[in-house]
Amino acid sequence: MNNNFITLNKKLVGIVSGAIVTVIILALFLSMPSEITLNETGFIEQDDENNPVVAEINDQKIRLNDVQNAVNMEISQGRMIDSATTLDRMIAKILLLEEAHARNITITMAEVEEEITSMYVQNGLSKSQFEEKLGEIGTSYDQTIEMYQEELTINKMLSDEVSKAEIQISDEEAKLVFDENKNIILSQVGNSTVFEDVSSQIKATLLQQKQQKLALDIIERLKEKAMIITYKDRLQ
Repeated sequence: MNNNFITLNKKLVGIVSGAIVTVIILALFLSMPSEITLNETGFIEQDDENNPVVAEINDQKIRLNDVQNAVNMEISQGRMIDSATTLDRMIAKILLLEEAHARNITITMAEVEEEITSMYVQNGLSKSQFEEKLGEIGTSYDQTIEMYQEELTINKMLSDEVSKAEIQISDEEAKLVFDENKNIILSQVGNSTVFEDVSSQIKATLLQQKQQKLALDIIERLKEKAMIITYKDRLQ
């Protein structure tokens, strides 16, 4: 097994499965903008050769500016990502939202407000300070509310799938990872470390990986059912 398979440190203690699902989904989609304007059938049509359609997903279209805005948002937060990867994430987000809506999964605005308030309060910010931080990365409180509502909707659907899957990590699986990565684990945590010291962290990491694979499998199944056309040559 590759030594990069797992990274352990004391900070992993206490991670729970629900939080892991949130991390997976928000890592995939939180930076994807929500301000792409929709009409009754999908994305607004604009006859602009400088803003071509770069993907068609069922009834919706993604345009070049949508992708560029998403990339710029990532860069403003110190993260580098290419346009093709960003487009793939946007397509996945659209498919997951469509599936969540088809299942009548909803998140109320009150739930969104509660989550966001908890988030900025835990970071020692007032609402006005939080809005100021959002402005620094080129977005607004209202846009964040809308975006977060989408993320929570996706997360709720995938959390349901994870619960139904009843993913378990056995001691044997965790011990195998420990044995195969023993040198790197000892170098990170300490030479006197034994399996029992880090078993919970290893299990949490393995659980996260299995949950992430489940989410990606769902996305692949949705792609197989969807009508998707991409024009990645137009991203240049």
